[in-house]
Formats: sequence, structure tokens, C-alpha cells
Amino acid sequence: MTQDSRALAEEFDVPHALMERFVNRFSPKLVAPDSFRADADTMLFVHIPKTAGMSVGRSFQETFDIFRGVHWQDVVKSFRNQTREAIYLQSQGRARQVIMGHYGWPELQVWRNHEMPMKCGTILRDPVARTISNYHYNCSAAHPDNEGFRNRFPTLDAYVQQIPYDVQVTQALGMVCSFENVLTKLINHYTFLGVTEHLSASLAHLARSHGLPKPQEFRENIGKASEDEAPPADLIKHIEARCHNDRKLHSLLMRLYATN
Repeated sequence: MTQDSRALAEEFDVPHALMERFVNRFSPKLVAPDSFRADADTMLFVHIPKTAGMSVGRSFQETFDIFRGVHWQDVVKSFRNQTREAIYLQSQGRARQVIMGHYGWPELQVWRNHEMPMKCGTILRDPVARTISNYHYNCSAAHPDNEGFRNRFPTLDAYVQQIPYDVQVTQALGMVCSFENVLTKLINHYTFLGVTEHLSASLAHLARSHGLPKPQEFRENIGKASEDEAPPADLIKHIEARCHNDRKLHSLLMRLYATN
């Protein structure tokens, strides 16, 4: 893999040693089975909106001994409550658990600040597809505040004009100052990264690398926009301009899973 990591380092403009560390830690092809296995532990799984969360959650309920969902209406309180219960059970060496929800980097620091070992994971999606999917979801009856959302953003163009920078990277890692910083923080804090476009392979890699039972894949709440709904090129360019590091990280992960 040395030649591959060197080529990737040149392509993504990062030092070869850093890319090699990243590839060795996250490539489904290179990570040995049971690399992150434990008799009792807790995975902190950052659920980025519109990245097959319902499907992944169903799979996790079958894979882990205990599934702990963080309530989206009160993320901070719910996460801390789930953390307290999880670490108490973990201290007894009795179960493998996962805490999944729309939390992010600030919540992960609760574990870091208390000097507890962290096994973190997340799944990313093509930024353009994720942005469009998120807009349509928020406009639909499935979202509790769909009427208010549609009043604020009557068109996809209005929504795209105000999307934050690097939504996925920021949720998973907080603020970053370079793509090298992205890779370094992931290496230091995460043990699993997947992509929705290779969902089966991602779930299989998680199970294999973490010594978990073979997962069952569910396909829930997964919709695809028709070609007639494709946004104009200038709108796509605007989304891409606000997702620089998201795009690079997703592209890199797609390369790793494509060669699996």
C-alpha cells in the first residue's frame, strides 16, 4: 500500500507519512480483523443528517449489545444521560454499546475531558447529494417543523445560499484549519469511517474491524431524486464551494472503499 498512499498523498496534497497513517487506520483493505475489539466498550457514533441514519441505526440495534439513541430535541442532555449509563455499565465489563445521534465534536469532548478512551465512528455522504436530500426532507411531512422550514427557505436555492461550511467535517471534528488537520484529528479520535455509497461494505468493515457480529443491512427511508429534480450546475457549484473539506474527505473514503 506504500505506493498507493504516496499517490493519494500527492493527489490530496498532504504529507505521505500522514496519508499512510490515515490509510492504515481506515482502509477496509488494510485494517486487520478485531483491530478495535473489546469485551466491553462504547462506540460514539456521530450521525450526520441524511447519511442513511435510520438504516444504520436498525443495523446497530442488531449488532451491538445495547443501542443508545440520543434524542434530537435535547442533544446535550440526552447525550450526557446516555453517557453516564453507558460508562457505568462499561465499567462492569458487561456489554458492547453504541451511542448514536445528531451530536458532534462538543459532545465527544465530554469523554476526552474525563480521560476516557474514545472509539468514534461516522458515515459520510457526497456533499451535494446530502445537501439536496436534507432540503427535501426538511420540506416533507416527516419533519416536525416542515411548514416553518418552507417559509424560511421556499426554494432549494434559498437554502443553499446559507448552508454552513463543511457541514459533515464540522459536526464530526469541530473547526479545522487544513485538510491535514482533518486527517490528523480523525486518526487521533476515530476508529471507523464509512460512506453511504458503499453502505454494505462500510457496515461489514465496522463489524470486522471492531469484532462485532456480522451486520444485517436495512434499507429504510432512503430516497433518490429523479433526474428531473437535478439542480442547475451553478447551484451545484455553490454547494461544492461551501463543502471543500467535506468533498475531499468523502472523495478519499470513496477511493478506499472502491479498492476494497
